[in-house]
Amino acid sequence: MKRTRFLVPAAALFGLAVLAPRAAAEDFDQAALYSKCVKSSVFICTQVKGGMAMGSGSLIDAEKRLVITNYHVVDNEKYVYVQFPIVNKDGSLMTAKKKYIERIPAGQALKGEVLFIDKTRDLALIKLPGLPAGTTAMPLARTSPKTGEQVINIGNPGAVDWTFSTTMGSVRGVGIADMVVGGADEVLRIRARMVTVTNPINPGDSGGPLIDHRGYQVGVSESGRSGVQNVNNCVDVTEIRAFLDEKKIKIRELGDAASLADTLPNDPVGPHSPKAQPKDTKVIPGTTTPGKATPGATTPGATTPMPMQPAGTPAPSAADEAEAAKLLQRANLFKDEEDVYKTRLKDVITKYPGTAAAKTAKATLDKLK
Repeated sequence: MKRTRFLVPAAALFGLAVLAPRAAAEDFDQAALYSKCVKSSVFICTQVKGGMAMGSGSLIDAEKRLVITNYHVVDNEKYVYVQFPIVNKDGSLMTAKKKYIERIPAGQALKGEVLFIDKTRDLALIKLPGLPAGTTAMPLARTSPKTGEQVINIGNPGAVDWTFSTTMGSVRGVGIADMVVGGADEVLRIRARMVTVTNPINPGDSGGPLIDHRGYQVGVSESGRSGVQNVNNCVDVTEIRAFLDEKKIKIRELGDAASLADTLPNDPVGPHSPKAQPKDTKVIPGTTTPGKATPGATTPGATTPMPMQPAGTPAPSAADEAEAAKLLQRANLFKDEEDVYKTRLKDVITKYPGTAAAKTAKATLDKLK
């Protein structure tokens, strides 16, 4: 299994594929979909020993200036360089990769801060200092794509001299994967819901959006498989949402002022009322380092006080019950790794005290002691 960040000048072992929901063939206009979504896509560069590592990503909240990508695109760097498509005077996109790279030492690229990482999902969240005028976010789908649906991906493969290229394919299947993904610098064990697609993806596509016929992001390009044809993996959108939920990040949904203004018709999700967004915080619960988190930050095996619900405290909301249940379900994927499992059970109890899931998590912890 190979990951899909591209390393320059040394060749890196990264590659990826993408896929999502399908519309009728006559309604699936790849060129129009690309034009609509490319403005929310980004080219990510990280300075590393031996050259420049390159990958992709997408803006998922314009107000908070948040970009989603793969962990292996940013690795353990605190800052990365992020660039949106540049529009030429004639209205076309500047696509020469060399010109984008030259903008970095000239101080013309955005220097994004890596806020959160999750190695088990191969995801990372980046906060940008600003956005180009008129930049809109790509809306996240609420559910996984279906087998057989058509999708496109947008990325920056190292084998192509131009940025923001696209491919089209279809979803082979969706399910929980437990796999080892290797690269030149690190081997990751991914345990997450993945979308397997037929899109022809190459090194450098990592972190880029997988997009359905509506213009919704349904996945993040992650890895390709060697020795087989048209079988590539993307991190499913439900894992993106779970990652954000665990980090207490609320993004604006479709219908809010900061979301994509002119999305495609026939949206089954429907409009969402604007909601007040909580202030950003860089201090991550369970860590001492502002601005960045590593999965399982609590020391494995350490004794952590379990907060109890004080008398008179309001009962947890239905939303908290639902989110706690999701977090517990995620924790249960790690039952065969006791230290990690305990840490994630403690997360459920700490973040959602008083919920049914927290009670189940505490009972499970008591049995494991």
